[in-house]
Parts: sequence; C-alpha cells; structure tokens
Amino acid sequence: MKLILVRHGNTFEADQIPIQVGARTDLSLTKEGLNQAVRFASIVKPMNPLVFSGPLKRHIEMAECIGEFQIEPALTEIDYGLWEGLTAEEIRLKWPKEHADWEQGKWPHAIFGTTEQWHRQLLEKWLQALPQNQTVVAITSNGILRLFHNEKVKTGHYCELTSNLEVKQWNIKP
Repeated sequence: MKLILVRHGNTFEADQIPIQVGARTDLSLTKEGLNQAVRFASIVKPMNPLVFSGPLKRHIEMAECIGEFQIEPALTEIDYGLWEGLTAEEIRLKWPKEHADWEQGKWPHAIFGTTEQWHRQLLEKWLQALPQNQTVVAITSNGILRLFHNEKVKTGHYCELTSNLEVKQWNIKP
C-alpha cells in the first residue's frame, strides 16, 4: 500500500490572521484552498486511489475535487479545547510551556478536548482495515498528520508513507 496523507487547503484568506481551528470549527476552503485541492487532485487522480476524507467541510471540499470518497471519522481533526479560536501568539502568551511541549510533540492533555491515545486507536483500527494492494489517499488536518510524524504540514501539501507507515516524503507542495 502507498498511503498519501494530505492536509486540506487554505481556510483563511491571505489578509486574515489565522486562528487555531480543530474539530469544533467547520470552515470551508477559500478560493486558494480550492485551487490547492485541484492541483493535488491532478496529481493523485491518475493513481486511481481509494480516497478517505475527514468529515469537516475543509476535508470534504478537497475530496470532492478528486472524485469518489468515503468519510472516515478517524481523520477528524483533533479538538484543540481551550486553544480553539485563538491566534498562535495568544496561545504562546497564555500557555508558554504547553505550547512549547506541543511544538515538540507532547500533547497538552489538560487543554485539548480529545486525547492522543483516542486518536491513535481510531487511526490504528482504520489503517488495519485498508487494502494492502492499493494507493490510499487520506484527507485530514495538521493535528492528525502530526500523529504520523511530528512535523507540521502546510495547507494543501501532502506526504507519502509506505505500508509500514515509514515516511517517504513529507510536506510536499503539489
């Protein structure tokens, strides 16, 4: 199996200050986000992949550019709890230690509304059910992608993993 993980396209316009959005905030893609989705789709459509999407608008809109897809709850973005709706600067100022820990891959469990263990269990169950002889595309958000490899992925970028979840490429611009 070839597993291609993709972060949804832009949800903020260039002149907007991004805020932390997780499972509680269901934003649509911007015009540029839709353009990113089309660029990504042009790369993966020829592979005739099996496509899975998280249930949020930003995930689904990206999946629709590829074609047929299945909603997969394991790909739902994490719940950022107290950080939801805040800017990165507001988070750094109010929770400096927790923010630094998160940047190093340690979950601030007292802040987030979901746990790392819960997400990992959902992902593991989903991954075990995937066919091993097909290319699989999974459309999700950055928090979930960090469970595969603790490095941020830019919006509209993708990553490629082997069947044993070894990273072949990370944060690739289509």
